[in-house]
Amino acid sequence: MKSRFLNGWKWWRRHNIRDQIFMSMLFLTILAIGVLGTVSYHMEKTTIEENYRQSYETMLKNSSKILDLKLKPIIDKERSILTDATLCEVLERGQKDGDHEFTQEDQKALEKILTNITFQEEAVSSVAVMDFYGHHFFLSNINKGGLSFYNYYKEHRFQDESWYKKTAANAGKEVFWGQGVLGGEDTEEVVCFTKILNNPSTGVPMGCMILNLSRRMLGESIVEGDEEYHTSVYMIVDEAQKGIPVYLNSEDADTKQLVSDYFSGSDKRYVFSSAQNETTGWSFVNAIAKNELSITSRYVRNVVFSLGGIIVVLSFFLARQISKSITKPLKQLKKVICDVGEGERNISEEFDDSEVGMIGRKFKEMVNTNLELSERLMSVKLNEREAELLLLQAQINPHFLYNTLDSIYCVAIIHGDDQIAEMILALSNNFKLSLNNGEKYITVEDSVRRVEEYMKLQNMRYQDRFELRIEVEPEIRNCRIISFILQPFVENAMYHGLEPKMGKGSIRITGKRADTNLIFEIIDDGVGIDDLSRLESGYGIRNVKERIQLNYGSEYGVTFESEPGKGTTVRITIPEKMKGMEKACIDW
Repeated sequence: MKSRFLNGWKWWRRHNIRDQIFMSMLFLTILAIGVLGTVSYHMEKTTIEENYRQSYETMLKNSSKILDLKLKPIIDKERSILTDATLCEVLERGQKDGDHEFTQEDQKALEKILTNITFQEEAVSSVAVMDFYGHHFFLSNINKGGLSFYNYYKEHRFQDESWYKKTAANAGKEVFWGQGVLGGEDTEEVVCFTKILNNPSTGVPMGCMILNLSRRMLGESIVEGDEEYHTSVYMIVDEAQKGIPVYLNSEDADTKQLVSDYFSGSDKRYVFSSAQNETTGWSFVNAIAKNELSITSRYVRNVVFSLGGIIVVLSFFLARQISKSITKPLKQLKKVICDVGEGERNISEEFDDSEVGMIGRKFKEMVNTNLELSERLMSVKLNEREAELLLLQAQINPHFLYNTLDSIYCVAIIHGDDQIAEMILALSNNFKLSLNNGEKYITVEDSVRRVEEYMKLQNMRYQDRFELRIEVEPEIRNCRIISFILQPFVENAMYHGLEPKMGKGSIRITGKRADTNLIFEIIDDGVGIDDLSRLESGYGIRNVKERIQLNYGSEYGVTFESEPGKGTTVRITIPEKMKGMEKACIDW
């Protein structure tokens, strides 16, 4: 991968500037159009799918409410028959007499009670009632299914079937099924619900009821929108019955894949919208193929890329002209430089007003006005110019630095990044205190502030590993000392004492007046050191010691104390008054 990149870079560098500008402009144009087309397509596609989903979820919720309205009177009537004393008497007075059917008298009583449901509710196709003594009763408003029902339950106990176990576990609450559960009937034609019949007075189960409903009722409950889509499909699913929908309004071959994708949770081919029905627990679902739904977004993508192709063609010619106009003065300048290199002294080339043209005119003027200079003089001048350039590069304009840092701080505040803003502010303050307007001396207060700003930056870097405590007497804070004598020892304590230490560490700085001297101590609880001579070998510490002795005299300086595993103490002793100054401390 790296070799390919290097080969590509070498190939790029072999081209002239005109070709580089031309290819850069063309590449950026193609990239911008590609990104714009791709983003537009995906945004349009996502928006269309989300709008479709929200719209159809609303219709599905309305469909669910319609189903509730259809089921409510049926459920209410089914529940009301429990208050019928005759029903309770029929179900509770039975006994195991070897006959699977109720007596003729009991059948007439049950038929009279259940007729209110079967013949008054169009959606109800049949109802079955069973007691716990082995008796069964079946009533149908279409005169169908009774024979197969009775034949089946002559040989089977309904208590052994799986639907009964779930019904019994619901203790009297209706349990809805996506297909018929009665033995001997065509289970695909109906949906049903089952219910344990409890005595309303004692709460003791008396029997079981199965009420079959026409599957057509489900289709009539669905509110369909303005179906301009060919692949839009509605279905009702029982999430507990994986792979088989309760209702499906399409028999297309693709619906098998649709049902499989829904139950597997795949959204690669279809956009699904759903709403759950509280009464049945079933979900109303609408699905549409993503390919059909994304026709509009594909149209937007094609339009964008078509326009992009036209723009690329126009950009091709425009880039050639722009690159030519940009590089024309460069070619002129190259020709002039080559002519001068070959000994030409009379330059007559005319340059335009561009930046390169200005350089060419300046070069032409320099050559025409300096023909008399000797090679040696030219060499000296070049050396002087190089020295000036190096000097300029080594200089730092404090005001430029402060203004730049303040600008970055403001940008960080605007963007809400308080940590970066705090770091920039600390760095700016540190530079201001370091440069000190070019003055040699600094107050103790400013020196302490510089250490605080420095430690603030380090704690941002090391995630608050270090604690700094300042214990400097207030009466010496206005005293003036030479700059940059505390921070080098703080840096040394942090890098060599605290950083190798596991966990957090602390640095304590104390300052006090002792007779006519000022004594500062930098104390850390780091790893310590057994060879104190190593502390004095560093350039920064040696520089501080030399400056103290140069400014205050050889009797002043720095001493060290350290114990491995416990920490290091640095003591700085300087006079309160400096040579040539009547007063070292400032009165505010």
